[in-house]
Amino acid sequence: MKKQLLSILTVLSISTLIAQVPSPSWTISQNASFSITSAGHRFLDVVDANVVWLAGYNGVAPGQNVNWFSRTINGGTSYNSGNIYSDTNTYQLANLEGVDANTAWASAFMNATSSMGAIHKTTNGGSTWTNMTAPGMYTNSASFTNIVSFLTPNNGMTMGDPVNGEFEIWTTSNGGTSWTQVPGANIPNPIAGEYGIVDLYCKQGTTNYWFGTQKGRVYRSTDAGLTWNATSLGAITSTVVELAFADANNGIIYAQGASGLEVYNTNNGGLSYNLISPTPANLGRNDVCGIPGTSFFASVDNQNMLISYSTNNGLTWTDWGSTGIGYTCIDFASSSIGWSGSFSSQTTPSVGGLWKYNGATFNSVFSIPVNVCKTAATVTISPVNGSTGTGTLSYAWSASPAGVVFTTPTSSVPIVTFSNTGSYTLILTVTSAVGTSTSSQIINVLNCMLPVPSFTTPSNVCNNVPFTLNNTSTGSPMPGISVSILPATGTTVSPIIGSQTVSIKVSAPGIYSITLVASSITGSAAVTQTILVKNCSPAVTFTVPLQVCNPTETIQTVNTTTAIGAFSYTWSINPQAGITMFSNVGNNKKISFDFTISSYTLSLTAANASGTNSVQQIITVSPCGGVGLSEKSSLENSFFVFPNPAHDQINLTLPNSNETYKIKMVNVIGAKVFEEKVSKNSKDNYSINVSNKSKGVYFITVESATEKVTKKIIVD
Repeated sequence: MKKQLLSILTVLSISTLIAQVPSPSWTISQNASFSITSAGHRFLDVVDANVVWLAGYNGVAPGQNVNWFSRTINGGTSYNSGNIYSDTNTYQLANLEGVDANTAWASAFMNATSSMGAIHKTTNGGSTWTNMTAPGMYTNSASFTNIVSFLTPNNGMTMGDPVNGEFEIWTTSNGGTSWTQVPGANIPNPIAGEYGIVDLYCKQGTTNYWFGTQKGRVYRSTDAGLTWNATSLGAITSTVVELAFADANNGIIYAQGASGLEVYNTNNGGLSYNLISPTPANLGRNDVCGIPGTSFFASVDNQNMLISYSTNNGLTWTDWGSTGIGYTCIDFASSSIGWSGSFSSQTTPSVGGLWKYNGATFNSVFSIPVNVCKTAATVTISPVNGSTGTGTLSYAWSASPAGVVFTTPTSSVPIVTFSNTGSYTLILTVTSAVGTSTSSQIINVLNCMLPVPSFTTPSNVCNNVPFTLNNTSTGSPMPGISVSILPATGTTVSPIIGSQTVSIKVSAPGIYSITLVASSITGSAAVTQTILVKNCSPAVTFTVPLQVCNPTETIQTVNTTTAIGAFSYTWSINPQAGITMFSNVGNNKKISFDFTISSYTLSLTAANASGTNSVQQIITVSPCGGVGLSEKSSLENSFFVFPNPAHDQINLTLPNSNETYKIKMVNVIGAKVFEEKVSKNSKDNYSINVSNKSKGVYFITVESATEKVTKKIIVD
């Protein structure tokens, strides 16, 4: 399905009818060298002080599919532009991101089908673009390409919509030469109907990614896209439309909900979000970005012709002050270098459209811990002051709410003392020769307890079968955990995202040691447990009549195999000659023989995740009339059974001798139904009562010390 593009794809605003007066901090006008008038700007990516990549669109007809890009490598003194794709029928641009002066990446979805897509790369400043889509990537009809992004020149990620119930995410560690799909187990399952949105993502440092969805969820990875978690803003009816992070902890999210625009911030990297209500004044709704090297944000608005900044994580916004300029996008390279996009002249394509920041450096910059432990009557910290500016700097520190004590509120680095737990905002105002700048950070003062590591595992663990380690560690704040296992060969340890559990699989039976380390700002502690991993391959057993006395006989197995988990069966018989039927009856086999071969080997093999086992039974087939220990014997010649078929009683004749005979009667599956020893000294009949036996085929065996004869009877 085709999803909404970012809100910057807006029609040229009425600002063109009003005299444009730029902000005093944004007076440098530049032009991206697009060939049409009223060219809009989007996907603005400021790589550094000299290099900027951006995409363009038709500001009068924003729905027109174009694939224009532009690039400067000299800080905006000049730009060169071109097309990413040779036509506008195949792809629609999803995002554009620069890596350096020559290298950039573009993702796109298919124009005709509004699904699937591709990623392309240029290494020559945009002169040519090479398709870098990996085999199997974005080929499913349900797929939809949203993003391609690189944290370093080598380490990157591309993300698309869910396919078969899992988000399609791929990572590379070699600059896109090859890609590996992230397993679904490493990504939270999407809500029904959930998908991502083109160009709706943010990156920080060399490990952190975030992206949003139309179900009010923000996904985060702290390991360059290898694993993810998801945090809900609130109602799943809200659509995330903008997100930006100034650093790994401080971020701002816009969401479009049932009642309008919702604005959230976070100071813990997105583990939780706080609704800012009411929506702040002077907030730009088209685009928002973090200002590198600071904790500040900048925003722009096309409809309201606004460009503004926030120094307190989005709580309040200051208008830079401009008139009649509809801004569409904004990005910064540092605390003093940034660009914003708008629309080129309505009459002259080569005039205007981009604005470069020339205002005062954001020089109020400091850092403090997000969390600090209070283990005594008070706790103290010392901020790290990174503020810069022109001339001599003066400082003014304050905090909210009250109860925070600064040794010297006007020093560069005061000692800050907290007497009570709670959440506090520290504020630094820096005055230089060119003006005043204010920044703020939030710190949480906590009652802390050292981590107490503990975990449980199942009592029965099988090789090659994943089992769950349940983390029961305690501490304040709740500690994070890492899990290892020794010996490590043939083992996998996979955290289950969004839970306090870890999945472990061991390939070989044996004794293993599992160590869990629980860590928080208070310290770390470890606990080790030993587990026995068993071979849980199936215990294979079955019964079957071992003697068949008559051609055309039919017998059936009784499978008594036991196993843990799912397992499969395979039956075989050798030789194949003389078998007229070898058919399945559930987990058993029915076998018919049509002529005499001395013996058959019947095998049963059963397999599960832990392994495979087999067992064999030998079935002996003899001519009808008996199977003896000697080829000719008095027992074979003297043993008779009558009547046959029988109803109430079976009579046996035995040789006239002083021997003791063992008489045994079994049913067709080999189960014994009668057994007795008899001494004979005269040739008499011996009787067996069968009135209480089920109708069917039976086998009666008479055995002496030297002979054994079996005969088949029928009870009707």
